[in-house]
Amino acid sequence: MAPKNKTDDVEDKTEKTASKKNATKKSKAPAPKETKKAEHKKEAPVKQEKKAETAAPQKKKKAEPVVEEEKAEEKVESAAPAEETKAAEEVKPERPFTTVKPKPLPRPVEKSTLDLDDETKRLLLARKSNKASLPKFNRLDSHKNKSLGISWRKPKGHHSQLRRQRKAKGSLVKIGFGSPAAVRGLHASGYEEVMVFRPEDVKGIKKTQAIRVSGGVGRKKQAEIEKAAKELNIRVLNPLNVFEGAQ
Repeated sequence: MAPKNKTDDVEDKTEKTASKKNATKKSKAPAPKETKKAEHKKEAPVKQEKKAETAAPQKKKKAEPVVEEEKAEEKVESAAPAEETKAAEEVKPERPFTTVKPKPLPRPVEKSTLDLDDETKRLLLARKSNKASLPKFNRLDSHKNKSLGISWRKPKGHHSQLRRQRKAKGSLVKIGFGSPAAVRGLHASGYEEVMVFRPEDVKGIKKTQAIRVSGGVGRKKQAEIEKAAKELNIRVLNPLNVFEGAQ
């Protein structure tokens, strides 16, 4: 073979050095921004998927396995009180809690079954109209002193203005303010009032009389008195109150 010239060797060396320089420049050249952003976007969902994969097994670890026998026992225990509560609700329906007190219903007005004379009816009406215009008879200076009651006391003082019948001081109790003697002490319906304290007192009441239960009698005993009076067809002047919402 023919020997190479020096010029050929130099050219080969220059070509090799140029190719090396181009390769190093390409390797050192920074990557474009668009490619970095695209790579970052591609990597983001991968991280989220990894987080989801790591979180899923933790949740599974928290949920402990339950034995089927224990579940069956719990269902049986929970079913028994549920049936009891349902039965209680059916027997006693719940009422809404309120602090408002129920108001008593008006008492029914029973008509009098007595055969009254025309004169007694006239006197009862006259007494009713007179009592409507009757003044209040209060004790002297009862509105000034708390220790004094309102109940009537006849003034006896020498300088008492009420005893002297000064108009501004009030009215004295006189016989002219009384009701007619024929109807005095009778109820507005014409019955004679008889005070009753126990169910045994109802016996022996006449047809012209009506009973009034004493204020010191309890509710239970008053119900017994009213029951006995109903059997004997006797009128009760002050029956028990019936409240709103009561069954």
